[in-house]
Amino acid sequence: MAFEDALQEATAFLQKTNVDGESVYEQLAKVVGKILDEKPEDAVDLLETSLLVKKTQYAPPDPMYATVRSKNAAAAVMFKELYKTPSPLIDPETGEPMEATPPNDFETENVVADAAMYDALGLGLSRGEMYGVMLAMKRLGEDPEKKLATVRFFGKMLGTTADYYVFESTLKEPAPAPEGETAEGEVPPEASGQGANTYTYFVCQTLGGPFTKLPDVTPATIRCARLIKRYLTGDLAADVSAYPAFPGLEADYLRAMIGRIASATVVCPAGMFTLDEETGAVNKVEEYAPGAAEDMVELDRWAHRYPHVKPQGRCEFYAAPVPEPEEGEEPAEEVEPETSPALLSTLDADAESDAIDWGAAVTAKNEEGEEVQEGRPAWASCTSSTVPGVKFPVIGIKSLVWPGAFVAYDASTGAFSNCYVGYGFKNAPFVPAPPPEIQNEFGFTPEPEPVEEGEEAPEPAEGEEVPEIPKESSELPPLPEPEPEPEEGEGEEGAEGEEPAE
Repeated sequence: MAFEDALQEATAFLQKTNVDGESVYEQLAKVVGKILDEKPEDAVDLLETSLLVKKTQYAPPDPMYATVRSKNAAAAVMFKELYKTPSPLIDPETGEPMEATPPNDFETENVVADAAMYDALGLGLSRGEMYGVMLAMKRLGEDPEKKLATVRFFGKMLGTTADYYVFESTLKEPAPAPEGETAEGEVPPEASGQGANTYTYFVCQTLGGPFTKLPDVTPATIRCARLIKRYLTGDLAADVSAYPAFPGLEADYLRAMIGRIASATVVCPAGMFTLDEETGAVNKVEEYAPGAAEDMVELDRWAHRYPHVKPQGRCEFYAAPVPEPEEGEEPAEEVEPETSPALLSTLDADAESDAIDWGAAVTAKNEEGEEVQEGRPAWASCTSSTVPGVKFPVIGIKSLVWPGAFVAYDASTGAFSNCYVGYGFKNAPFVPAPPPEIQNEFGFTPEPEPVEEGEEAPEPAEGEEVPEIPKESSELPPLPEPEPEPEEGEGEEGAEGEEPAE
């Protein structure tokens, strides 16, 4: 009995639990069970086995590692390739490296210096992202197949699933004219290299990824893009589900948004460029002197660099040919050309311009206390530092019509850079387009109103046409005449050709 009591006492002692609910008895049972299950050769080393059991009893069976999306991994690989020297092509026949094609020579801006100005103003993209933009721009411009003359970073268009890095370029050789004719009654698009299609735009979704050339813009896509507000999805081949129906895919919608933003927000210091009246080209003034920082804050020191897109959807108004009138007909009236802000016009006139389509006027009071209607400002200025006495501040001019568009100006060097980062929406209330007019129903004859016997029908109002209603007779149709009764003997015989039954 003494042995059994001692055994029970020892078992009870081993079954005592701590704060976590663990006991020596359960731990030893797990160790013994683990040894019997695995049957290791060095089963004598119970201490390490006991520690292993204790450490892994609350661990999940499979460790949960952080998953990496394949899309993010592919983007990281493409971005890494920007920093590498491209490897030469290998000749499949000889196996030796082929002679590399000389890179294309092109002109561009100092993107690294522009990134420093953006960083000083707190606008645009970060310096690290702008460095990737510079490398991507280098790859695009040096591509010998594209043959680009100039490349400029336009900005970044944000989307729901992916963003677009947009690069503005000009071609060394004119692009071929698009195939197909314009439908009758439609406004034809401007030729490549002219008007709204002066520049060719390339986009990529990831820095280091492939570039896609956007199609030329058409007046129909610009007019429809002004009537809708829709986020970009990141898929150039996606349909644009909106009302009114958009005539194209997201690539056409993106190109129309870029054309509208560029025509209204790409600016330059006033006096830096001159307009050739004969050719209409914009030429840079070689003897231009950079303005002081305190002067460049004013809007009258900045001018529009690109031509404005008219309501028709073109930079140059298109007048449809007027058909010759036939004999006895009056000649058709000529359509008056649409007006828009002149090229190289200063920004201080944007608030009073009807073509900017900014919105309602602002009610303000003049010096005499009278309320007057003033145009809302379309631009706002800012500086990199508000501390007085800073010698070389960076000046920024931000667009209030297109939030996300700005220009940065370095007073020390006179360098400036335009950029846009946003969703492509105009800062104006969205007014959905009304549905089309209701079509006329199929013509029908109205039923006459019932008139009691002895009453006169109401007379029609003056000038109202009375429809002719066919008169209906109230008499009953005549009764049919009775058929003559058969004479005696008829009908007793069988049918013709049959003998009577016996």
